[in-house]
Amino acid sequence: MYIYIIIGSVFLSVFVLILSLGLPVILKKSSRSSISKIAYYGKDAGRKGNEIPSFTDRVIRPFFSKVAAIVKNFSAKEIIEETKHRLALAGILDTVGIDGYLAIKLLIPFGFLVLIILEFLFINIPILYKFISLVTIPISYFIPDIFIRARILSRQEDIRVSLPNALDLLTISIEAGMGFNIALAKVADNIKGPLGEEFKKMLYEIQIGFTRREAFRNLDKRTDVPDLSTFIVSMIQADVFGISIGKVLRVQAEEIRIRRRQRAEENGFKAPVKLIFPVIFCLFPSLLTIIIGPAFIQIYTQLFRNL
Repeated sequence: MYIYIIIGSVFLSVFVLILSLGLPVILKKSSRSSISKIAYYGKDAGRKGNEIPSFTDRVIRPFFSKVAAIVKNFSAKEIIEETKHRLALAGILDTVGIDGYLAIKLLIPFGFLVLIILEFLFINIPILYKFISLVTIPISYFIPDIFIRARILSRQEDIRVSLPNALDLLTISIEAGMGFNIALAKVADNIKGPLGEEFKKMLYEIQIGFTRREAFRNLDKRTDVPDLSTFIVSMIQADVFGISIGKVLRVQAEEIRIRRRQRAEENGFKAPVKLIFPVIFCLFPSLLTIIIGPAFIQIYTQLFRNL
């Protein structure tokens, strides 16, 4: 009887952990249109050109949606909106989605709980380790939040680094006679990384009917980078007052490069302060051992020789 409980519990815990950690990869690979999924259930089902929905679309997505619905029932609307905004800042709102993220946050502690129950039942460990294992259950709930925060910071830094080159290319393209949308599309194709993806999303919003001002504001909400926000405000003001976009872009590109140089100088000034503790705790003990060590050895040998 116990062997079946062990096998079932291990299978369930491994399944939950793999499903939770592998969901972003699975969802990222599935990019088919929803129209093709609906066609499978219509009167033309089984004909050539109609594909059967994948296992992800038929099982995994509905499962995560039901789990997320349970989490939403116990969460405030403000928390859901804040989570959605953070996923947008991390750039994974379209791939993981709010339902997938909430389901992962619920399933990871559940997987830890199953593993700890198995540990208590079949492994003889000290009480202190058992208490530490229990503490990991609520802590594991915040693992996705830590991952999202790190991804947001990394993404914002990538955008901040790519922005001066993107503005230079956009300025050259507009001064060469291109329209703003065409020049922005050229920049989006040549600038790799999060900034290029955000420019492509902005162009898509303009194509489906958003005004340029609304698209710029949505871009600001999805990135939350101070340098990019300053550029967006300047572009909106230029659009409102009819100022030449080329002049605004050239001024903004120069200001952003000055800020990047000032930020680099600031980090250079901070470097000696940050090196104090590594030098004290890592370098000085080694130097003292090398310099004073032979003297201590000689003193020790002389004392024992005299004794």
